Amino acid sequence: MSNDISPSGKLASEKVVVSAPMSFAGSAQRIWKITDRKNTIAKGVLSLFAVVLVLVAWSFVSVWYAFFGILLIPYRLIRRGNRKDKVKALQHREQLEAMAKIQQQQTLQTANLIEQTKDAQKNDEPPPPAG
Repeated sequence: MSNDISPSGKLASEKVVVSAPMSFAGSAQRIWKITDRKNTIAKGVLSLFAVVLVLVAWSFVSVWYAFFGILLIPYRLIRRGNRKDKVKALQHREQLEAMAKIQQQQTLQTANLIEQTKDAQKNDEPPPPAG
């Protein structure tokens, strides 16, 4: 099982940005991911840097929309669907990993209970209560 949890405690599926990179929201979300640090000083410095980068990106996105925005709407919709599918796949994998972990714990508990029961039967003691 992989450890896909970021310093902020987010799972891999929560870190995926679904918005288009050439949109205002998508560019800001992608840039803001660099601030995901535990160290508050580093986070503060990176936040200031991220704000500057967002302003630069938004000016570029504005120019991009002025020239190509209308022509690329169908392409952006298709790509958004692909990114949503990626998020769903990551969420599915995380659920399967969580279920496997629970199943492994239950298997260990069952094996321990069986072992305790066998030991109790050898010593003619009553078995321990289940649960």
